[in-house]
Amino acid sequence: MTRRIAIAALLLAGCATTQARDTVLGSDALDALLTGNTIYIDVPAGGPMGDGGEMPLYYGADGSVKARLPTGATMVGAYTIAGDRYCVDWDPAPTNSCTSIVRGEGGGLAFVDPDEGDERGTVTRIVPGDVESLGS
Repeated sequence: MTRRIAIAALLLAGCATTQARDTVLGSDALDALLTGNTIYIDVPAGGPMGDGGEMPLYYGADGSVKARLPTGATMVGAYTIAGDRYCVDWDPAPTNSCTSIVRGEGGGLAFVDPDEGDERGTVTRIVPGDVESLGS
């Protein structure tokens, strides 16, 4: 419960305004949101995502990340947080895949390409720990 309160406080305090209605999470908020949590995002169809759908990602305290794509395939990598983005070197590729997390006016969170501005998915829930056993 304490971790959830800390995450909520950092999400409110650790944002930089990009537009009147959207805020990009800063490094402290990204760290609190990602580290040690499983983030579920609803991803659009296309490319390696197949028909789209739910994708859980677990961000370990050791900098590891593991994802299960909507197709059922898994990916592993290492992430770093720098400023208002986090970057993943997926094994074997892609490397240096960077993402920003944006909080919309209604409070929802979206994963966004920080250079192109394209939405990669919307956060549906955040659960402490590796509840999907993705890190195993």
